[in-house]
Amino acid sequence: MRKDADARGPSFFAKTSFSTFLLVAAMAGGSLFCADQSRAQAILSSINGDPITDIDVDERMKMLRVLRKPATREAAIESLYSDRLEIREASRYGVRPKDSDVSQEIIKVAQGLKMAPEALVAALQHAGVTAEHFKDHFSADFAFNLLVQALNKGVEASEDQVRAELAKQGGKSAAGAAYTLRQIIFTLPNSASVATVTERAREAEQLRTRFADCEAGLPMARALNDVTVRDPLIRTSPELSEGLRQLLDKTPVGHLTPPQRSSSGIEMVALCNKDTAKDDTAVRTAISQKLLSGLIAADSERRLKELRARAVIVKH
Repeated sequence: MRKDADARGPSFFAKTSFSTFLLVAAMAGGSLFCADQSRAQAILSSINGDPITDIDVDERMKMLRVLRKPATREAAIESLYSDRLEIREASRYGVRPKDSDVSQEIIKVAQGLKMAPEALVAALQHAGVTAEHFKDHFSADFAFNLLVQALNKGVEASEDQVRAELAKQGGKSAAGAAYTLRQIIFTLPNSASVATVTERAREAEQLRTRFADCEAGLPMARALNDVTVRDPLIRTSPELSEGLRQLLDKTPVGHLTPPQRSSSGIEMVALCNKDTAKDDTAVRTAISQKLLSGLIAADSERRLKELRARAVIVKH
């Protein structure tokens, strides 16, 4: 039984894939996080009436170390002040993040640190940072960023800025390569046993060793049981995640990438063609988004400084 499918949102090509994330137990109540908080908490200061305790500061220092940021006591206190200001300001406008939003923020931070999201959560756990503490921090960042984006709705990078940045990157050549791809999925039921997954992975690897070009290889894949071959996709370098782009650059044209487990089954990608990209639309879009992110980040920093300047801080 074979299946052909179109290219609607194949999971292999997602910029980030992070199973609804946050190691359910970690988000649920922090039972995996066993930092000792049995001792009495001493209030060190308050910002706009919101107390900052010594335990808050100790946890924040641990978290900052994991995030590779300055982790002095003063830096931790300022970080906590920022969180309190951000979440209060976002709440004032009715912005209240959900757990899925926090997951996305952690994915973004993990990418910046060149870590897997699971590895970031594990590092926080190992450092003794409670789920509640890091969830509150990422909630505050996400909510405030979302608010600033809403307040900047309609703002965009100018055409002159995009052209200037494109010129810096080499003009048309910045568009990079254009990849013609066919996704091949060895489907698996949700309840598949370890033995079944192992067997399907073995079958996928066998196909990979025999797959020498798309013209002969794709019909061979279609002839296999419970295998989906998706319609062709053409993607340029800026449209791919860094990891997938590097993987494709290591894969000879006409061959398959190594099998990977996904929610759909065992997946591989056939690289059917690789050529110089002729359309710079994708790279222009990426440049525009990067410039816009810079504008929003600068506005976010400005707004936070203004909130900090007006805040009432009492030290105990």
